[in-house]
Amino acid sequence: MNMEELITKTDKFNREEIRKYKPDMEFLHNICLNAGIRLAKEYGADENIVKIALSMMDSKLPEASHLGIAKEHISMSAEVTKELLKDIQFLSEYDKENIINCVLEHHGVEKYFSIESEVVANADCYKFVHPKGVLFYTSMLGRRFHDFEKELNQLEFKLNEKHNAISLPRVKEELEPYYEFFEKAILEARK
Repeated sequence: MNMEELITKTDKFNREEIRKYKPDMEFLHNICLNAGIRLAKEYGADENIVKIALSMMDSKLPEASHLGIAKEHISMSAEVTKELLKDIQFLSEYDKENIINCVLEHHGVEKYFSIESEVVANADCYKFVHPKGVLFYTSMLGRRFHDFEKELNQLEFKLNEKHNAISLPRVKEELEPYYEFFEKAILEARK
């Protein structure tokens, strides 16, 4: 196996998990993946590490959500990532540790393990703060809850969670106006 094959394998694994449990999440993954590749280039991060981590970070979220333990998805995703990487000979131990930390830190931390980890966490913010992600996520919530107040609460929770995880200047510059717009829209919707 080489790097391209590993990237393909992790992407395939993630997409199969999504299709098995929550097919509509693939759209959000694509938003995040595109942002991550762009940010990796912009911030000089290892694009291959970022691609693998982006595929693995939420790889168990569909199953965890299906089981009603969504909050466990980070540890579940980290475990499956460790298992997948353990026999990969061409990656250094540091690269393996880096990928696992990207998975563990993708909801944001005070001090990131690496620039790749920070890029992954910031790319994840595009799913819930960028208009394309917010509007798609809103449609998912409508299909899930059929309760406007619950939908609004969940939307606001994810919007704030991801806004608080933004740490890269470029991401802040791009997403801050959208965050302010959606926060105001939610406040108006509650009136």
